[in-house]
Amino acid sequence: MKNTTKLALFILIALLLSCGGESFSVSSNDGGISGTGNGGSKSSLTGSAYKGPFIQDSEVDVLKIEGDTSSVVASSQVRANLGDFSLEVEPGLLSVATTGRYYDETEATYSNDDVTLKALVNKDPEQQANIFVNALTLLSHDYAVELINLGSSYEQATLEADSRVKNVLAAVTGDIPTSQPFINMSISNRAGTTPEDNAYALYISSLFSEAVNERRIEEPHYSMNTLLSTLRADVLNNDAIDEITLLSLQEANGRLDAASIQQNLEAVLIGETIADIGDVIEAVSPGLVTPSNLSTSVEPTAGAQQFCFDMEAVCSNPEHKAEIVTVSGFSYELQIDDNADFSSPIADLDWQRNFFSIEHTSLGSGTHYFRVRKRQADGQLSLWAQTDFVVP
Repeated sequence: MKNTTKLALFILIALLLSCGGESFSVSSNDGGISGTGNGGSKSSLTGSAYKGPFIQDSEVDVLKIEGDTSSVVASSQVRANLGDFSLEVEPGLLSVATTGRYYDETEATYSNDDVTLKALVNKDPEQQANIFVNALTLLSHDYAVELINLGSSYEQATLEADSRVKNVLAAVTGDIPTSQPFINMSISNRAGTTPEDNAYALYISSLFSEAVNERRIEEPHYSMNTLLSTLRADVLNNDAIDEITLLSLQEANGRLDAASIQQNLEAVLIGETIADIGDVIEAVSPGLVTPSNLSTSVEPTAGAQQFCFDMEAVCSNPEHKAEIVTVSGFSYELQIDDNADFSSPIADLDWQRNFFSIEHTSLGSGTHYFRVRKRQADGQLSLWAQTDFVVP
C-alpha cells in the first residue's frame, strides 16, 4: 500500500511540473536574446561583422522591415573581438545592423570612432542562417530595400543591388569576378565561403581603411562613416564616385600591402585562414596607371596646341606622328580648362587616339590645363596625367 501511495504521489508531482506550475521557473526561448517577441517561430541567426572584425560588445540590432517602416525585433552584442554574434529571430525580411569599433587591418589598430554596417536577410522560418555583415552589404542595403518595396523578390533585389555596388566601385577596381552574394563574403576563408569572393570583400575593406586613414591627415574630421555614407548615396542614386573620393581610393590601392594585412589579421583571427588579397591588388593596379609620357607643344602652322601620350616621342619631335594609334579595349577621357581644378572644362571628350590637337582660337589667351586618363571597357578609370600650357 505504501509503494502504491508513493507511486501515485510521484505521478502527481510529475504532472504538475509538466503543466508549467508557477512554483518554479524554467529557461524559455520567449523573446530570444533580445527579450522581444513570443519566441513561437524563432530560429537562430548567427554571423560576423567585419570592417575589420568588430570588437566585443559592439551592438547588434535586428529590424523587421515592412514596406517603408522598420522596427527593432531583436538585439544582442558581438561576443568577442572577432565580430561574431548570435540571436534568435522570427522569420521575414530583416535588416541586421552592427554598430561599434573595429580592427583596422591596414594599421593593426582599433578605430577611434564607431561605424554602423548593415545587411539585408530574408529569414526562413525554423531554419538557421549564418551571414556576414560587411562594407559591401551596407552599400547594397538601401537599394535592395527600395527594389523590394517596388515589387522585386529578395533574390532579385539583392542580386541587382550587389551588381550596382560593383558597377559603382568598378571605377576603381574594374570588373573583379565574384560568385556569391555579399552576405556570404567573409574576410577569412570560413566553411561555406568562396576564397576568391572573400578576397574581394577583404580588398574593399582594406581599400576603404587605407583611403580614410590617408585623407584624415588633411581632413581630421573625415571618417569611415563619411566615406560609407558618400558611397551609399552613389549606389542608391546610381551616381559616379566623385573625383575627390575616386582619387583617394585609387591612390589607396597603391599603398596596400597584402602581406602586412594578412599578418595583422592573423594576429586577431587566430587559427583562421585569411583571404589572400594579393591577386586582387595585382588585378586592379594595372588599370590605374596614368597615360605615360604626356607632352605638349605648339603646332605653329595650324596655330594649335597638340598633346601626345602613351608614346615614346614627345610632341615637339616630328617622329611622334609615326606613333599615333587608335586604341582598342579602352578609351581616353580628355579635359581642358582655364581653371586648375577643372571645374568648368572648355573641352571634355571621350577619345580613341593617343594624340589630340586643338586650335588656340577655341581656347582664348592665358594659362590652360590639360589632363587625360584611360577608361577601360569594364569601367575602371586610371589616375589623371596632367600638364599646363600657355596660349599667347
